[in-house]
Amino acid sequence: MYFSTRFARIAPLLAALAVQSLPTPAAAQLMVAPSRVVLAGAERSTELILVNKSDAQTAYRIDVENRRMRRDGALETATDTRTGELFAADMIRFSPRRVILEPGARQSLRVSVTPPAGLAPGEYRSHLRLMAAPTNVGTATAAPAEDANDGSLSIQLIAVRSVTIPVIVRIGTLDATATVDNAALSREGDNMLVVKLTRAGTRSTYGDLRLTIAGEANPVYSVRGIAIYTPNTDRDVMLPLPADIRAKLIGHDVRIDYVSSDPKAPGLIATRRVQL
Repeated sequence: MYFSTRFARIAPLLAALAVQSLPTPAAAQLMVAPSRVVLAGAERSTELILVNKSDAQTAYRIDVENRRMRRDGALETATDTRTGELFAADMIRFSPRRVILEPGARQSLRVSVTPPAGLAPGEYRSHLRLMAAPTNVGTATAAPAEDANDGSLSIQLIAVRSVTIPVIVRIGTLDATATVDNAALSREGDNMLVVKLTRAGTRSTYGDLRLTIAGEANPVYSVRGIAIYTPNTDRDVMLPLPADIRAKLIGHDVRIDYVSSDPKAPGLIATRRVQL
């Protein structure tokens, strides 16, 4: 196959595409509420609301995929099933599967689950992946007339962004406990606080980490949405602290609270006092 020197012009676009495919820009373009689904007991369905926050007409395609959590909290695609993993993909149904939204427009997404009869107790989880791209996605056009003799193509690359939403199905009576095992400030000068969490039980935990200096009533810093998904039993949570917050914490006795934000399991999950 022949490639003209025009291919060199594509390299910067490929780099831009890689950057724009990261989760943060996707979250800025698409709002999904709620950001996680938990169905337990007799609950078998719910609705998500999608809002196009971009300034362009955007098409969204929705799929189901299995994902596993690494020890650092990052999620990766699971192409196989490992010991202790319980996936819900086969029981998840949703509609519509594709929508096109104008800027600022919203759409409801119906999600339901159909657990098979006799399904063993446990927490089953898969993720809805919402892929978004402007409706003028990737086109290939003929080269300008002055370059027509080389037979090359001009390629326009459009970023395809995605957001994932966990869908958790709880069968039977499940419980979970957790502990804050340790916390330490990074010595690398990156203002990072590493909090080590351990989970036990038959379901995941999900909540906020709050840092409160001894003697003070209110937290000086908090991070929302910290999950430990089954079957994982521990996680290293990396908290990037603003420089002024780090300065406040150093040398103080600090209480670290892991507080549930799961409405089906509210309350304090774990707490620990550490000297930073």
